[in-house]
Amino acid sequence: MSEDLLDHWVRLIKQHFPSNAWIVARYSGEDHIIEIDWKLDDDLNRGRPNRRSPKIQIIISDEAIEDYLDKNAQDRGLFEISLTKLICKRYHPSEPDQLIHAGSSAAMNKLLISKDMINA
Repeated sequence: MSEDLLDHWVRLIKQHFPSNAWIVARYSGEDHIIEIDWKLDDDLNRGRPNRRSPKIQIIISDEAIEDYLDKNAQDRGLFEISLTKLICKRYHPSEPDQLIHAGSSAAMNKLLISKDMINA
């Protein structure tokens, strides 16, 4: 079930990022980790054709997963809507330079999805 749920999170999140986004999903202990980055096509004119967006790391805690699984379908749907809104607001993919610290594409932006976020 956990692998299916991780795939579900990826499908839910993937649609909000560029089509060339590189997404890696994995487990860390009982947590689900989704890492996302993509090639910045707008840098061809700046002489940096291989620049990538900062890596985004979304961590869905084990407690949040357990709480999500205990919810009914309607409440799960509400959480998924809230999650995608939060991701879109925080990581607007059309403005990747807002995420970059000091011009480095190696910066990592983390978002922890906790049980409290699901119940908010």
